[in-house]
Amino acid sequence: MEVDITKKVQYLMKYGLVGLILIAVLCAGGIYYYQHQHKYFNVYDAQVTSSLVAAKVHGNAVITEKVVEDGEHVEAGDVIAHVKSTVTDEQIANLEQTVALSQRNLDEVKKGQTVTVAVPSPAPAPAASAPRSSGSSQSVANAESRMNRMNELFEMGAISAVQRDAAVSAYHAAVAAASSSAPAASAPSSSPAVRYQTTTQPPDPKAVQNAELQLKQAQAVLDNAKQDAAETDIVAPVAGTVYYAQGIDEGSTVKAGETVASVGNADDIWIEAKVSPDKAAKIRLGQFVSYEIEGHQLQGSVQDIQQPVKKDDQASADSADAAVSAGNANAVDAAGANGAGAGQNGQDAQSTQNGQGAQVADAANSDAANGQPATGNQPKTTAEATDDDDEDEDVMIIRISIPSGLNFSLKPGMKAVVKFAMNG
Repeated sequence: MEVDITKKVQYLMKYGLVGLILIAVLCAGGIYYYQHQHKYFNVYDAQVTSSLVAAKVHGNAVITEKVVEDGEHVEAGDVIAHVKSTVTDEQIANLEQTVALSQRNLDEVKKGQTVTVAVPSPAPAPAASAPRSSGSSQSVANAESRMNRMNELFEMGAISAVQRDAAVSAYHAAVAAASSSAPAASAPSSSPAVRYQTTTQPPDPKAVQNAELQLKQAQAVLDNAKQDAAETDIVAPVAGTVYYAQGIDEGSTVKAGETVASVGNADDIWIEAKVSPDKAAKIRLGQFVSYEIEGHQLQGSVQDIQQPVKKDDQASADSADAAVSAGNANAVDAAGANGAGAGQNGQDAQSTQNGQGAQVADAANSDAANGQPATGNQPKTTAEATDDDDEDEDVMIIRISIPSGLNFSLKPGMKAVVKFAMNG
């Protein structure tokens, strides 16, 4: 027996469609009510922001060409600018000579210290003889005194082995000259005869350690100078937008460790908006925020609420960062200025250079210990790089996330209009 369900189907279609329309209206009304139960305010000067990675020069150099323009997008490894190092071949040669002198000094220290001492022998029977020249005796005595003094200085590490050996040679020459000037037929003197004995003492471990340290320091300065001399390009450390440092142009001279340009990291971007503290108090972390970028409607969430970094603090951090790199550059410049005396004074010059670098580094570390911000702890952002006006301290920085998988390209510096819902 067949059952006619036509009426039931018509009934369901008639009232079911009405029910679906009613449900859709209720959902739309609920969404509208949810969206309009809060008060909103807009921020029209927000922008796409990213962390900045500095592209620095290793040694003192001159900018010969800017390959890309300010604000241009680059990929990681792209050449930003061409530079010419100010390290000369003469400076490299002087540093190589300093390394050779340090190596020679280490070899001498490892051999141990050679000491010549006077050993008295029993006096012979007195007999008449021609007196020895008082001038020759005085020369021998002076040479011996100088030799002993140079041995003491070498033991303390104040002079090089070359200077110590020169004093020993001068003493032996004085003894030989005094012996040849005495009469051949003279009888032995009634005073006790003196003979000289040369002994080699084992090397002092502390002196060996100091000599090894000097050699390592000299080699490090030489390696850095060669690296600086070979540097011809400044490349982008990451993909992003290039922002040249203030005053950087073709023909500009930059110092070691100085930032030539900062690159906004395209892989680490967000929206940054500035709001007043009273409005920031009504924004909570994690809340959804809608914004528009070049006609594209997007939505993200509040990731951070913070105060802006003061420019004087950032400048102090940049100065501390450049100070350490400047130490090695000062050592190279000192080597070039003192190149003419790099012979026996090579070790003293090297010690002075290393001392200058260490003092600069200590000064930077001291600032950090006294509360100065350390470089790299809080990287600058594109907003800080492009804002030339004084930072308004009476604002809060709101960071908003950007969704992934966009069908258009976002670059640091692009403007955005952000709509915030005020909670509470």
